[in-house]
Amino acid sequence: MNFVPIDSVASSASQIKDELPPQPFRRRAFADSSAVRRPSPSGATASRPIPVEIAFLSAHGVPEQVLQFAAATARRQGVCADEALLAEGLVCEDVFYRALAKHLNVEFIDSPVDVSASGVAAAECGYARIREPSSGYLWLFAPSGSGVFRLMSARSAARGRPLFAITTRTRFLEAVRRADPASVARNAAFLVERVDRDLCARGGLRRGQVGLLLVALIGLAASLYAPFFFLRLASALLLAGAFFCGVFLRLFACAASFQHCADAEPLESEAQLPIYTIVLALYQEAAVARQLARAIDRFDYPRAKLDIKFIIEADDEPTAAALRSHPPHAPHEIVIAPEGAPRTKPRALNVAMPFARGSLVAVFDAEDLPEPRQLRRAATLFAASPPSVACLQASLVIDNGELNWMTAMFALEYAALFDVYNKGLAAMGMPLFLGGTSNHFRIEALRDIGFWDAFNVTEDADLGLRLARAGFEVRTFASQTFEEAPAAFGALVRQRTRWFKGWMQTFIVHCRRPMRLFVDLGSRRAIAVLAMFASGLFGPLLGPFLAARMIYDAIFGALLAPVAPFEIALSTLWCCLAIAGAISLILPLAMGMRRRGLTRFRRALIYLPLWLMMLSIAAWRALYELWRRPFHWEKTEHGLTMRGVVEAEKDVDPFVSREEPLFDQEAGA
Repeated sequence: MNFVPIDSVASSASQIKDELPPQPFRRRAFADSSAVRRPSPSGATASRPIPVEIAFLSAHGVPEQVLQFAAATARRQGVCADEALLAEGLVCEDVFYRALAKHLNVEFIDSPVDVSASGVAAAECGYARIREPSSGYLWLFAPSGSGVFRLMSARSAARGRPLFAITTRTRFLEAVRRADPASVARNAAFLVERVDRDLCARGGLRRGQVGLLLVALIGLAASLYAPFFFLRLASALLLAGAFFCGVFLRLFACAASFQHCADAEPLESEAQLPIYTIVLALYQEAAVARQLARAIDRFDYPRAKLDIKFIIEADDEPTAAALRSHPPHAPHEIVIAPEGAPRTKPRALNVAMPFARGSLVAVFDAEDLPEPRQLRRAATLFAASPPSVACLQASLVIDNGELNWMTAMFALEYAALFDVYNKGLAAMGMPLFLGGTSNHFRIEALRDIGFWDAFNVTEDADLGLRLARAGFEVRTFASQTFEEAPAAFGALVRQRTRWFKGWMQTFIVHCRRPMRLFVDLGSRRAIAVLAMFASGLFGPLLGPFLAARMIYDAIFGALLAPVAPFEIALSTLWCCLAIAGAISLILPLAMGMRRRGLTRFRRALIYLPLWLMMLSIAAWRALYELWRRPFHWEKTEHGLTMRGVVEAEKDVDPFVSREEPLFDQEAGA
């Protein structure tokens, strides 16, 4: 049997003391190999009994110093010793379970095995029944924690030939998920419908509704140029009222954003931290796999309390191969999403949720570079917040804004959105359209609402509204995640097309029963949601037509030279809307630029009219997409640009893993 990781530790382990100091976010390197041969000067470590779940390894070639270190780490982190041993990479999974099988005198399975479709129950218990027990055993076990001790006790008390075999936890979970792929695919696609069919995009979105929306928008745009004065007046007043609501909401959010963002000193006691599930839905992301693994390794969080799940599609072997070639050091799973429709990010997220171990869940994208202490900050805030706080949204920051005017405008827009607008909405207690990444959730709240809507292509915006309608709160907090902006015009338009299409889906689903919307949210918050749609959705769709009409009236009409009292009132209304609209557009950008330190991008503001034109093109393209293929996911490619140098925290380079190698062979890898 090959104990490569164990031998490496045995040759390089330092003196392991009982009381270990708190560790920083990078793992400590062991000292030179001579230290392991000297007896420990502290008798406390040697006197402590090794936990039973790992004690058997000493009879199978694992040095006692390694077991003592794992036991001390487990005590500090508040986890089982075997979890700490495996999570810290002191013993690889194959070695641990192979030694356990040998200790119990049962067979070790290192190949795929078919088990009965018992799903989540089997995953939690750590055992499942073999589907075709032709090999002589009936059960497959992959125990952990106290389950190791119970299995040892049962084996010693049993007589005769054992009826079970041992495999690794990774192979076991793969077998459980593989047992009933049709059920996994069905649950992932229709979880929301089982909770509330009315709030599902698939059930609440009809082609007739899309057609009605299209006809209404075209009619409004055309009526602005109708030869009948009162028709032009009615449509203009209707649009002015809607846009004024959006303008005032943006201005109020700017004022409210001066309140301090929720924050707390991150918990330093590792035993108090909960298990954190990190979910990443990936498709064709082989180019950023290594960067993603290093970003995960930078998290300042106990590895034994991380539950990392990469979800990839069945036909995306390049991404799976890249993850296997450059895996993170933290424990992780590569989950293959079964074939099914729709092929969207929210469906992939739903595939992993039944097997999530954590009480908290974080969602990241492939190109993300989160701050190392983001998980600690979120866990601290959740511990200090009431159960009604279901989600914490971190700020997203563009780090390749130096490339061209589009990435610069993207950086300014994100600064305005996350550092000003969303922060102000959260301070006022309003619902938020969440960003698609760096969202942190209580898993119980997600279960209550049915997780993500697999048919909504902006699952984040929809999820924020469904949480609010279920009575939960969403807050922002002082942490940041660096992202990559599309640098080509075509890629930018395609990305915004998907966003607008998802907002249209969300608008139709949540507003087709207005009375229920007002009952669920209350009048004030429901009006705020309608104002968000007015400014964020109908502004790009109809704003250019209204602006063109106002410019025409200013040049050829009576807008700037009214005579009659009615003309004076109407002219005042249009001028106030134009001035207030410009202020509500520029002010968040200026505030976000100042807060994020992006004043070097101020020259990009001259391209603001071109940026608004791009948004209008994307919005109308999204309306066509909503009619033609409403659930199609238009993917944004990542890893295509050189990203600028940023500082996630002081003296931290997000592109270089600061972790020191535990084994000598890692240093040369």
